[in-house]
Amino acid sequence: MITKRYEGWRIAIWHVTETIDELYALLPDDDAVRQEAEKRFRAPGRILEWVAVRVLLYDMLDRQVPILYRRNGAPFLPDYEHLDISISHTKGYVAVALAEEGEIGIDIEQKSEKVMRVKSRYVREDERAETLDQMLLHWSAKETAFKMLNRDKVDFLKHFHILPFDIDETQEGHFSLQEFKTGEQCMFQIHYKLFPDFVLTYSHRVSE
Repeated sequence: MITKRYEGWRIAIWHVTETIDELYALLPDDDAVRQEAEKRFRAPGRILEWVAVRVLLYDMLDRQVPILYRRNGAPFLPDYEHLDISISHTKGYVAVALAEEGEIGIDIEQKSEKVMRVKSRYVREDERAETLDQMLLHWSAKETAFKMLNRDKVDFLKHFHILPFDIDETQEGHFSLQEFKTGEQCMFQIHYKLFPDFVLTYSHRVSE
């Protein structure tokens, strides 16, 4: 498990190798989670991801709590109204971000050449993304910003612009993304880290 703590917010990423029964056993009230998971999903992989997120949140809060979803699909914690939560998962990994104030966003993407085939859908002509890693970071960063905006009908080309950046030799760093969906036209600092099989982006913003 990878965890990072900042002042007022934190993130956690977990490589899930456990079976679904092993995941259930990690929760105090596994029956409730099992019933809801099997009611929501049929695909075993989707059930495993859904349960793993709840196990990870239990580890972060030291308490099993429900996750509810707003009409637009954004998650929230009814037992922790002061906490903003963001969730992401890709094959074999789940990630959760929590913030005591402001908006939080996190996204993980498995490394796949599929993003190269749909580059025109999310990379603008005035953005620089030529390598697979750059394209993955552009997609992931815009997913992160989308979660933080919490708005409907967001166009990744029209409403998000990533300023040019070079990937640091350490494979982690940050870059800037500006949104044009709202009148504020907020600037987000996107943190990133490249792993052998996936990329990670996350961001936190406190409104002024």
